[in-house]
Amino acid sequence: MGLCLIVAIVAGCGGGGFGESVSVPQSERHRLAAGLGGEWSLRVPADRAFNVTDTQRESEGSARSVSTAESTGVAVCSVDASNGGSGVSQFQIGHVLSYDGSSPAEVMVTFEVAYDCVLERFAPRVGAKPLGLKAYILDSDRRALAKVMLVEGDPSRLPDRWSGAQSASFDVTFEPGLAYHLIVAGRVEVSGDDTPSPLASLSVRSVGIEVRSKSE
Repeated sequence: MGLCLIVAIVAGCGGGGFGESVSVPQSERHRLAAGLGGEWSLRVPADRAFNVTDTQRESEGSARSVSTAESTGVAVCSVDASNGGSGVSQFQIGHVLSYDGSSPAEVMVTFEVAYDCVLERFAPRVGAKPLGLKAYILDSDRRALAKVMLVEGDPSRLPDRWSGAQSASFDVTFEPGLAYHLIVAGRVEVSGDDTPSPLASLSVRSVGIEVRSKSE
């Protein structure tokens, strides 16, 4: 898969779905100073390390679930049901900013994500999507300001293994006194109904997030 550019502007939509719950203490949030006039940009992890590196996993039977996330922008989630059972594994990696300005700031947020995917030994089943990767922006009032699926794994339409890179850009207004969660979330799920003995894995080689002031 090649590089794909996705540009989206979404406002006022509700949250929900995997990977759309973030909790970062006030002391660990990156505070943007008031008065962000003129041109400016912030690049994560080049300028600051990611402060969101959440993982979750569960399994039943003999399945093995693994999930990791690092502050450098590397993450993995996988479920191996080669010996039966089922499991779910997911990660979130990103950055939380608190905007301390006195007036709204118009910005563009760009996510750059490179990844590797594995879907082995899945029986074709209509509607099955055991693998997903998305980017989203959530504010501290729990409003989802932007969201896009970067990868959806459909075993009936995709090869067993593939790699890719995606770029997604969003226009967002930072409001004074609010925090903004800029997140990439991955999830794999293997059910006991998926036969024979499936394996699903999503590896993110790199994540980069840039916040840039918009030119008038």
